[in-house]
Amino acid sequence: MRRVLLGWSITPAHAAPSLIGLALCAGCVSLSSAQQADTIGEGRLQLGVEPGVSFGVDTRPLAVTPSPAPDLSLRYGAFERLDLGGRLGASGAELQAKLMFTPRWSPFIASLAPSIAGQPRLSSTLAVTGLVVNFALPLLLGVRLGPHQLVLGPRLHLFGATGAAPGRLFAAGGSFGAVFRVSRAVAVMPEVGVVVPLGAPADPNALDSYARLGRGALAQLRLAFLVGEPGP
Repeated sequence: MRRVLLGWSITPAHAAPSLIGLALCAGCVSLSSAQQADTIGEGRLQLGVEPGVSFGVDTRPLAVTPSPAPDLSLRYGAFERLDLGGRLGASGAELQAKLMFTPRWSPFIASLAPSIAGQPRLSSTLAVTGLVVNFALPLLLGVRLGPHQLVLGPRLHLFGATGAAPGRLFAAGGSFGAVFRVSRAVAVMPEVGVVVPLGAPADPNALDSYARLGRGALAQLRLAFLVGEPGP
């Protein structure tokens, strides 16, 4: 008996490791910033707990596969308009920065939030076959609604892969979220992100997010909990 999952023909003998590989790798690409558009303020800290679900959308044949995508983040206000931080979890190990261009008191906010993340490439037997590096360049556009905020994030991605099928892949997309401040120190942010490829990877049969993106698109839903007082 054979089953077709996201375009791969698999047998029961290797179905289990294939599904495990999908669960581990499908959420590896971070598609959203899970943060407000403005910086947090010099000397302040912000902890982010970012549960989520990623969806691989394969067009050959059409199929949608969900998988968990939890992350933790920590950000520090290095200067009034510059945050530095990182993220760890399904997105791999990620370094982040955010540079705010607009004044803090402005009702409209514009920031650039580049990040770079690394994660292993896994085979159907969960063997490490290489490394995927994800460089993201999102522009965060925020609108203040009292203590709350709407955030739009158009973004570009450059993926680089090493291993048996090295290469690079450009992708573009965006995210949309809303920051609801439930107290002075706690905010909740639902967010959705989508990216589509601008090319195809060298190895379309690999079980990782780099290869899956080349076969269709990736989408992600997050519900981030942000702990830390906002900037002045």
